[in-house]
Amino acid sequence: MAGAIAPLLFLILCPTEDPVRVTVVVVLATDANTDVDPKLAALAAQVQKRDKKLTGFRIVATEAKSIPVGDSHTFELVDKEELKVTVTRQKDANGRISLTIKPPGLENVTYGCACDKFFPVVTPHRTKAGEVLILAVMAKPCTAGKKGWFPWQG
Repeated sequence: MAGAIAPLLFLILCPTEDPVRVTVVVVLATDANTDVDPKLAALAAQVQKRDKKLTGFRIVATEAKSIPVGDSHTFELVDKEELKVTVTRQKDANGRISLTIKPPGLENVTYGCACDKFFPVVTPHRTKAGEVLILAVMAKPCTAGKKGWFPWQG
């Protein structure tokens, strides 16, 4: 009997999938100035293709959290807004991790993200100062070849 329980306990107590490191960068964009954080130049260019009025971009916060596959974590943003991130699948054969995110003011978004690549989301949330909340989310199971915080810079 004890021989049958030991393998079962091993499977329960020793998960086979490593947690996924999720990084969230909180950005505020404005039309009140043209100051762009150099780390956000490429992101700003992409956002401005859809909204030319947004000319100033600044980083408000960056947080990283290891989340086990199947679990969720809620990241605190600005103005008591939150971003819920669920790791739905570990890295697949194409190197993509599946995440489901729930940004403020938007429905759930499920997508496969590549290691070291940020997925930007422009939310409908505006601060009291009129700034637009933008999120950049990255999931990273791999540890080799670290590029730095902002791989969208190319």
